[in-house]
Amino acid sequence: MFKSKKEKKINHPFWGLIIMVILTVIATWILPAGEYNRIVSDTGRTIVDPDSYHLVAKNPAGIADFFKSFHYGYLKASGVMAVVTFIGGAFGVLKGLGILDAVVKKLTQKMANKSFIMLSGVIMTTIAIHHSFTGMRELDVVFVALIIPVCLKMGYDSMTGVAVVFLGSLAGFAAALANPFFTGIAHQIAELEMYSGMWYRGIVLVFLLISGLIYLSYYAHKVKKYPEKSITYDIEAVNKQRFLSEETEEKVEELSTRKKLGGVTFLAIFIYMVYGCMKLKFGYAQLSGCFVAMTFLTGLVSGISLNETCYLMTDGIKDILIAVLIIFFARSILVIMENAKIVDTVIHFLSQFVVGTSSTISAMVLFILQCFINFFIPSGSGQAVITMPIVTPLADLGNVTRQTACLASQLGDGITNYLYPTNGTLMAALAVGGLTYTHWFKFIWRMFIVWAVGCALMVGLAQIIQLA
Repeated sequence: MFKSKKEKKINHPFWGLIIMVILTVIATWILPAGEYNRIVSDTGRTIVDPDSYHLVAKNPAGIADFFKSFHYGYLKASGVMAVVTFIGGAFGVLKGLGILDAVVKKLTQKMANKSFIMLSGVIMTTIAIHHSFTGMRELDVVFVALIIPVCLKMGYDSMTGVAVVFLGSLAGFAAALANPFFTGIAHQIAELEMYSGMWYRGIVLVFLLISGLIYLSYYAHKVKKYPEKSITYDIEAVNKQRFLSEETEEKVEELSTRKKLGGVTFLAIFIYMVYGCMKLKFGYAQLSGCFVAMTFLTGLVSGISLNETCYLMTDGIKDILIAVLIIFFARSILVIMENAKIVDTVIHFLSQFVVGTSSTISAMVLFILQCFINFFIPSGSGQAVITMPIVTPLADLGNVTRQTACLASQLGDGITNYLYPTNGTLMAALAVGGLTYTHWFKFIWRMFIVWAVGCALMVGLAQIIQLA
């Protein structure tokens, strides 16, 4: 399918990663090879001896190494790729059955006559909790299309509808109580107990939600009273015709009893998975099993055939396939760096910005670094795979707890996902809402500054209390 010139300006996620793999290959010929000695501590963790860096024989990557790196990246990232694949399959079934749309529409209908703060608060919290455990930001595209008509009917603008979704999405994805895309990968690489420190991330989630809700409520009140002050005033007439003409006054089609039971089945397994993450130390195998169970048991209980379930599962996996493939493309970069023995060289260079200052400042520096990195690698899982093997020893060298380092990294990734135009999901959801990136930037930049400062302080506090 041919794309417009405007669409072609947005680079494919693979483009940046392939360029990075090529640059990494070149770097192996320029940077000296070096290593730190690693020792196993009394707690069983592998840590870096800060005074042991030494040069070793160079092993630069060749053309064959470039092409083979993708295969080895695939092998080494297979665990998290499996989880993400099955997440897509499970939500493909839920969406294909109409359960997801029906729940959202029912929720918005029941809340339509309530106050805006209550309506937006419930929707934002629901989206935040969902994203915090699944990382499925791709569903923002669906939510935007469902929420905008509700906001327009209540007298607000298109930006309000988009913001309800995005602010809740950001809060959940950034706090990431048990997100397999970033938190799971980061904790595994940092040798932490999977999803440990959840209580502190819960506090971060509350901060992000409340501050976002206050900011959104102020904006919504202003545009309802003075519509001409809407950031999207120039497109409101078009959007009202587009979204409200598609809406009918008919009641939302009731789900059949079996589909309702299917939704309950999905929710029950989801709750069990959350419990498993918190209490049973679930890893990738258990998470994958839960999402596979959601897929097939939801289909079975809803009354569709195994064949139909497989088709819906495949549709869901198609929607998330790029996210899956990004993971092993990113892991390929690390394969080349590891084989050429330049990972520790990079760590040794970056340590000068982290070591020698207070550990609290060092933790904040890690947060800032991750904010910048996300512009070039707009994938949480991709960033975790590439940066955590470097950030973890950096944290050790700077006396930053590994839990704090993981928090700094995921917050730096999480909040900038909703600022940078290099993020495909952000741009896709804006397009569905009929908004341009300029519209969104005008709305979000003030809130982003508040969040960036707040998250930096939360990271600093985590280090002060030695979050572990």
